[in-house]
Amino acid sequence: MGEAGKDQRGPTGSGKTTFISEYALDLCTQGVNTLWGSFEISNVRLARVMLTQFALGRLEDQLDKYDEWADRFEDLPLYFMTFHGQQSIRTVIDTMQHAVYVYDICHVVIDNLQFMMGHEQLSTDRIAAQDYIVGAFRKFATDSSCHVTLVIHPRKEDDDKELQTASIFGSAKASQEADNVLILQDRKLVTGPGKRYLQVAKNRFDGDVGVFPLEFNKSSLTFSIPPKSKARLKKIKDDNGLVVKKPSSSKKGAVSQNSETYSSKPPNPYQPDPCKPSR
Repeated sequence: MGEAGKDQRGPTGSGKTTFISEYALDLCTQGVNTLWGSFEISNVRLARVMLTQFALGRLEDQLDKYDEWADRFEDLPLYFMTFHGQQSIRTVIDTMQHAVYVYDICHVVIDNLQFMMGHEQLSTDRIAAQDYIVGAFRKFATDSSCHVTLVIHPRKEDDDKELQTASIFGSAKASQEADNVLILQDRKLVTGPGKRYLQVAKNRFDGDVGVFPLEFNKSSLTFSIPPKSKARLKKIKDDNGLVVKKPSSSKKGAVSQNSETYSSKPPNPYQPDPCKPSR
């Protein structure tokens, strides 16, 4: 939602967090300053997934390469809020505004809306509360010219039905406010593995919508093209005489931190205490 922002949803266990972490990581490698608000899983567990995706493989089996990949991962313009579980929308917005001002954040990921809301609104109008939070994120995105990706759990649907933009719990405000809506479809089959694909259900500024298949790579925890396919594609381009640019290496610099709200240093995925926020 917001400044070319997205509302991303999918059924429980379909891989929303795994997909959106790879998506955010791809933007980080292109120099997009990103702030992560992970309210469902701890930052340590999230960083472990992202480091595996970044290295395109599990580093537990190749510990001699861990320091190298960890140093490269630390150089990414990636920041983490230290919040976890239910939080006040006012506190979250204040943290996001401070991060935009101090660290020039261009992309904020909120994973996810339901966990951030918690059970505070069970005795009141939960739909109205959700609409208020969505409106607050939309206003922040517009005022700050910052892209906000909001992950939302859909309501339960029959297994034989695909998710639609109307599948989200509550009113239609979330899909109305969003500039783009991505739906992670997961078709489970009785006879074998299910099929996953990403559906672009709304694209306000470009207009193109459609679907494309996803193939999950368990070793690298990614949905993107396998490395061998990328290498083969690069070789074809080289044979055709096209110049392939090498990515420029970014220099590591010191960044001040606000330890009470977020950390500019990715948490150690092998930290013995997963409940302790990283610094």
